[in-house]
Amino acid sequence: MENLFSAMLNNAFNTSSYIPAKGCSKCGMTYEEFRNTGKFGCNDCIDTFKPRIMPVVKNIQGYDAHTGKIPKRAGGNYKIKKDIEKLKNELKSAIEKEEYENAARIRDKIREMESNI
Repeated sequence: MENLFSAMLNNAFNTSSYIPAKGCSKCGMTYEEFRNTGKFGCNDCIDTFKPRIMPVVKNIQGYDAHTGKIPKRAGGNYKIKKDIEKLKNELKSAIEKEEYENAARIRDKIREMESNI
C-alpha cells in the first residue's frame, strides 16, 4: 500500500512547478525525499511544499480542506454552523464580484439555515 501511495505521489507531483531548493527549514527534508517516501518529516514540511501538494490533494480528494468527522458531543448544529460560515464566505465573494442575484440566493439560504438552528 505504501508503495502504491508513493508511486501515485511520484506521478502526481511529476510537474515542473516550484520546488524549494533548500527543503524544509525545520527538519531539512527535501521535496525529493518527500516524493520518494510519501511522508513529511515534520509539521513545517506541509507549508514548505504546499505550492506543489495542494493542487494534487484537491485533484485527488475533490477539495483542499480537511473536514474530518464531527464528534457526536458537538451536536447536529455544528455542521449547520460550518455550512453557514462557508455560505457567508461565498456571499462575501459574490458581493465583491457584483453577482447580486447569486448573493441574494445565498443570503436567503443563510437565513433559512439560521432559522433551523
